[in-house]
Amino acid sequence: MFVFGSAAKADADGDDGGGRGKASSTTATDGAPSFAFDASFLPAVTATPTDNADDAPAAAGGFKFNVPPHQPAAAPAKGGESGDTTPLFGSTLKSRQEVGPACVKTETKREEATDGASEKQGAPIAMHCSVASAGFLLREPVTQEELMNSGHELPERYTCPLCCLPIALPAPKHSKVKPCCMKTVCNGCTHASRQRGMGRMCPFCRTPLPKRGAAAVLALIRKRVDARDPKATEILAHAYCHGEHGLMQDVPRAIQLWTEAANLGDLNAHYKLGFRFCKGDGVEKDVARGVRHWQRAAMQGHPDSRFELGCHEYDSGNHELAVRHWMISAKMGDEDSLNRIKAMFMKGHATKAQYAEALKGYQTALEETKSPQREEAKKIQWK
Repeated sequence: MFVFGSAAKADADGDDGGGRGKASSTTATDGAPSFAFDASFLPAVTATPTDNADDAPAAAGGFKFNVPPHQPAAAPAKGGESGDTTPLFGSTLKSRQEVGPACVKTETKREEATDGASEKQGAPIAMHCSVASAGFLLREPVTQEELMNSGHELPERYTCPLCCLPIALPAPKHSKVKPCCMKTVCNGCTHASRQRGMGRMCPFCRTPLPKRGAAAVLALIRKRVDARDPKATEILAHAYCHGEHGLMQDVPRAIQLWTEAANLGDLNAHYKLGFRFCKGDGVEKDVARGVRHWQRAAMQGHPDSRFELGCHEYDSGNHELAVRHWMISAKMGDEDSLNRIKAMFMKGHATKAQYAEALKGYQTALEETKSPQREEAKKIQWK
């Protein structure tokens, strides 16, 4: 604690030219260091003694505080290691804990990925979130009202950062994610930038893009992963799942990265985890958990997740609810949803008014995505 007095006390000379700044340092009987300096320039403060001997007032004019005694490190548990094992994103160390009835076993190791061309790919990637991570918790199942009243607009990632127009669905067909900055740039803006002589330079951040080199692209992706970019983490997960960019196929690694990306807020990661849990592909089958992933993404405007929720309700026999889901995604510009509503109308499960409303919403959404640059890029089949 701090104790102030009214008179001066100094044991060591540290004058700053104004007659103040003298200080002394001692060690208390309990081993904790203490410090005192000349406080004569401070207003008088009365210290009240306490029951604790360490809290007794210092001599008049002194200012004293004690640093808490050093706490010895906890003894390692039998068969384990002590210390904080919380891993940091971007670290090259992977920490694993096994909780047993009597102890917690911790294992930390350096993790490196391999590809088919060399023994090592270069910079190790950080892995600190498992599928069952306690830090990643899905919310409790939402109510139908919350689910149906949320996520009617496409999220920001579906808008080109250059022309500020929404990107037509499916987005991968009409845009490309730049590995340098992870911005989704529409084909029209990329085509326009090349017409201006920018070549293979990123239209958004002006970074020179590699010429289809797997190692160079992977290095850019890893750099963004180290910066905790959710989209980059999802792309790296996709690469591990399908063995792209020179990586060997590793589905468990992909699941871990998708979980991390979902924890960071990537909606595509939620969408893909929904498939994995519903089908039991690479993880233990858990349909309820898979549906919650889709719900979380759909409530934030992810059209593919909304479409899958409609399919799930249709398979469960809830035709009316399925149509309501597809109505939402069709108005976002999803053609598959519109076709499903048309089929439901032909079967008598949807009304003519519902189909007309979905068709009008779809056409409006599609019209908002058009621009001269995009139409020109489409004509030359730009890639």
